[in-house]
Amino acid sequence: MKINAMDMPKLESPFKREIINGIYVCVPKIAKGYSWVFEEGVVAVEKLDGTNISIEVQDGQIINLRNRKNIIDIWKKGNKRFAVGVMEAIEREYIKLSNLENGMYFGELIGEMIQANPYKIERQLWIPFGILKDKCKYKFWDGVVEEMKGMGEKEKFEKVSNIFKGLWSLYKRQKGVKGEVNEKTGFEGNAAEGIVFYGKDGQMAKLRRDMFDWFAGKRHGGHE
Repeated sequence: MKINAMDMPKLESPFKREIINGIYVCVPKIAKGYSWVFEEGVVAVEKLDGTNISIEVQDGQIINLRNRKNIIDIWKKGNKRFAVGVMEAIEREYIKLSNLENGMYFGELIGEMIQANPYKIERQLWIPFGILKDKCKYKFWDGVVEEMKGMGEKEKFEKVSNIFKGLWSLYKRQKGVKGEVNEKTGFEGNAAEGIVFYGKDGQMAKLRRDMFDWFAGKRHGGHE
């Protein structure tokens, strides 16, 4: 059975974004259709700073690795890291191919040769998003949602902005990475890249520290 290749849906910010002083940043307005981010039942998961990779599974075997919709030629020089990362995920039992239905499964590839390896791990590792939801959930977000009840858009924005100034990485802490986190910190040290929000009805949104105007590090390019 042929599997229709698909890309990971583009995730948007729960706050509106505008170009201010040449930088595409969040403003104190909740984007249409994203008020659910600030309601009960949302799961807040650390967004890792890596490369989005999917595996294409058929009859219990991986038949393709993809970056977006593009098939990765693992035999091409320089592409070994993609296969190594997925193989490590299998060794750690992050995925069990015999249990997977035919289809595409998405995750984040991190490690050496990827985004300067902020997690300080050897070689590479592919982490399925389902594993991240289990291992890198920000439990404090439930309390934040409770505190924001009755707040207006501007108050919610300021609350979230202040949290993101000091947003530390769960994954880095697990790996023993040290460092302060504040508005002058980029993605180095113990800083997190951001949060992916999962709604009760399957919705998703993302918010990165570099989406705020106070961010002092290197930003993602364009309208990412």
